Parts: sequence; C-alpha cells; structure tokens
Amino acid sequence: ENPEINQALEIVERSAYSDGDLYAYEDYLLEVMTQRNAMSNERAEGRAEGRAEGRAEGRAEGRAEGRAEGRAEGRAEGAKQKAIDAAHKMLADGMSIDLVAKYSGLSPDELSKI
Repeated sequence: ENPEINQALEIVERSAYSDGDLYAYEDYLLEVMTQRNAMSNERAEGRAEGRAEGRAEGRAEGRAEGRAEGRAEGRAEGAKQKAIDAAHKMLADGMSIDLVAKYSGLSPDELSKI
C-alpha cells in the first residue's frame, strides 16, 4: 500500500540476484508484458470485430423491419383508398351515407368529407 515500502522491497529483491539472474528475470518480465499486451490487442480487435458484426446485423434487421412496416402501411393505405373510391361511387349512385358506411367500413365523418 505504501509506495516507498514497495520501492524498498524491490531494491532488496534486486540485490539478492546475481547479474545473470537479474538479466534473466528482467527478460522474463519483458516477455510477460509483451504477451499481455498482445492479448489485450487481440481482445480489442475481437471487440471491434464483434461491434462491426453487430452493427451489420442490426442494420439488416432494421431494413427488414422497415420494409415489412412499409409494406403493411402501403397495404393499409391501399385498402383505405379502395374503400374511399368505392364509397365515392356508391354515394354518386345515390346510396345513403349510413348504408355506404356499413359496406365500406368508413365512418360517416369520413364519408362527409368525400
């Protein structure tokens, strides 16, 4: 916990090694740090690849959902327009608004705007 005590311990440990042992120990530490750095880089690359794949999948899913929603909205608008066109013809032929509302599915308010 105390940095000064840690530094003193490192000095005592180093003094216990011969020059050859100290060189081998430092070489070993360097190798461990290199391996840790390589693993950290590989993890970072893996996360980046995972994010890119996730984004691509999300975009594909979003496009598919958007297309499905667009088709559903288009069909609904088309059905509504077909009902309006049919109601317009029925009203032109003299049918009552209540009867046209019954068969077209449109409300009397909607029919009054036609």
